[in-house]
Parts: sequence; C-alpha cells; structure tokens
Amino acid sequence: MRRAGLILAAAAMAATSAPACAASGQTSTALGQAQAMIIAPIIAVSLNDLDFGSLTSSQTASGSVTVGPEGGATYTGGASPACAGGVCTGVAPARFLVSGEAGRSYTVSAPAAITASGTLIGGGSAPALSIDDLTVHLQSHAGSVTSVGQLDDKGEDRIGVGGRLNVPAGTAPAHYRATLTIMVTYS
Repeated sequence: MRRAGLILAAAAMAATSAPACAASGQTSTALGQAQAMIIAPIIAVSLNDLDFGSLTSSQTASGSVTVGPEGGATYTGGASPACAGGVCTGVAPARFLVSGEAGRSYTVSAPAAITASGTLIGGGSAPALSIDDLTVHLQSHAGSVTSVGQLDDKGEDRIGVGGRLNVPAGTAPAHYRATLTIMVTYS
C-alpha cells in the first residue's frame, strides 16, 4: 500500500509540474502608449570675446594677466597694463547668452586651457601663448562656481568666462587670437 501511495504521489507531482497546453486560437492583447514632448532647442550665442586688453611684457620676467569671469583684471610678474592708471577699457570676460525652454536646467562645459596664436606687429608669426585657468560663471548661480545652470522664466541665462594669459619674458609686440568654444546641453 505504501508503494501504491508513492506511485500516486509521484504521478500527481508529474501532472502538476507539466506545462499546461493552451487551447489553439487563444490570443490576448494589451494596449500601451508612445509619447514625446518637443521643447525649444538650447542655443548659446557669443555676446563678446574674452579680451585681455593691451599689455606690455618685461624683457626679463614672465608674467600673466587674469580676467575674472565677472570682469576685472589682475596683472602679475612681468606683465603690465598698457593703459592709463591701470584701468583698461578693452579688458572683459567672454560673455554668452543661453536660450531654450524656460525653467530647464543645463550643463555648460568649457576647455581648461586654449592656445592663442599671434601675428607680429611687423609681420610674421609670433610664438603661441597659453590661456589657462578658464573659469565659468553662470548668472543663474551668482556667487557659485558650477557647471549647471537654470534658464529663467524667459528661457535665458548668461555665461561669463574668464582666464589667465601667460606672457613669457621678452614677448615681442603682436596681436593674439584664440578660439574659445563652450558647449551647453540640457541636463
């Protein structure tokens, strides 16, 4: 009897663990949705360039000029302003206008350093100068150094970028230019 009970138990287990066979022709449907939200593209426009102004270079000492992302300039070492009383009208940070979907946050990225190429005043190429310590300031986060901005209720924000121009001793008179590229992305 015990053996018959084990056989019945084994048969019952086998019957319950076998997959059920569905009736042919049986189907089921489910509904889902697809959706999208189109928003205004994010755009950055240059308002003015990072300008270190006119300066002189010592024949014996290297120096630098630093323009803050909110304005103002600091001269060190052999770099000196070439304007009356140290107040130079051309000195300014780069400024950009960012526009897009009102209230959206975005991320801005800028290089840590760029290189300025020069043309000697008398003609010919001048040695390249490095611009480093590039610092970004976002109007939406006044007083903070951050790479995340917030577009206002008009869908705008302003970015200031400052940096340090390194001037080797004995740099010859020349005009210098560099390309400063920023990238803004919705976050």
